[in-house]
Amino acid sequence: MVAVLVIVIAIAIIQASLILHTRNTLIDAAVQGAHHAALVGSTPESGAERTTQLITDRFGDGYEVRATAISEEGIVTVQVSATLPLVGMLGPGATLQVEGRALEEEQW
Repeated sequence: MVAVLVIVIAIAIIQASLILHTRNTLIDAAVQGAHHAALVGSTPESGAERTTQLITDRFGDGYEVRATAISEEGIVTVQVSATLPLVGMLGPGATLQVEGRALEEEQW
């Protein structure tokens, strides 16, 4: 009985670390996309495309990813909505939403 409990706890820890890794990777891609969109001569749409490209490069085509970018008052915000698998890398999914921000270079 103790072995079953230890295995369940170990699997829960592995799943939690997988979710945190995925969340942190999505946040990093959103921030990099926002920095790309904040460059002089760049557009928010190019930042959203960059974010989607980074996520596809890191996770493959298995994730449903939607990235949108807006620019308001000199701040570029990239919002990412992605489907996160709840059981390992397979199984039913839940939606995870993150965002990254950057100050536009022209505002400096």
